[in-house]
Amino acid sequence: MRITPLDIRRQRFRRVMRGYDTAEVEAFLEMLAEAWEETVSRVESVEKELTVLRARAADFDRMEGAVREVLVAQQQSAANARADAEKQAELIVMDAEVKAASLVSEARERVQVLTETIRELQDRRISILAQMTSFLEAQGRMVEMEEARIRMENVPDEKKLPGEEAGDGPILELSEL
Repeated sequence: MRITPLDIRRQRFRRVMRGYDTAEVEAFLEMLAEAWEETVSRVESVEKELTVLRARAADFDRMEGAVREVLVAQQQSAANARADAEKQAELIVMDAEVKAASLVSEARERVQVLTETIRELQDRRISILAQMTSFLEAQGRMVEMEEARIRMENVPDEKKLPGEEAGDGPILELSEL
């Protein structure tokens, strides 16, 4: 049974002969009613505050759940992003390795082509030098033959003209003209 301050104020006691002082009892009941009223008022205030706090706690629980969900989602997202980044890094590395292998292969092919070209040029150089040597030897022989012919065509000293020195003589004799 709930007792209200009004119940305390309305409470009446029977009168007996040697009973308590009525004014004192009524004053006490009034004081008790006021104290009870304060207590009830405090209890109602505390209950309202408790209701508000419970509502806020429920909100916080919901927010905590939402934050947990967001954190879990963020962790999953970060894990997915990390996995995607690792996959992409692997693809980039594989692509770079393929390109590097291709470049190395192309470089080797170019080196081989250049080596063959150098060998061909060296062979051509040797061939040209051999041709030049042969040509120079042939020219040297022709020069030697021409010198020999000129020596043979020299006018003997006894057929030289007066005042003519050795080596000043005509190449051909007048009769050959």
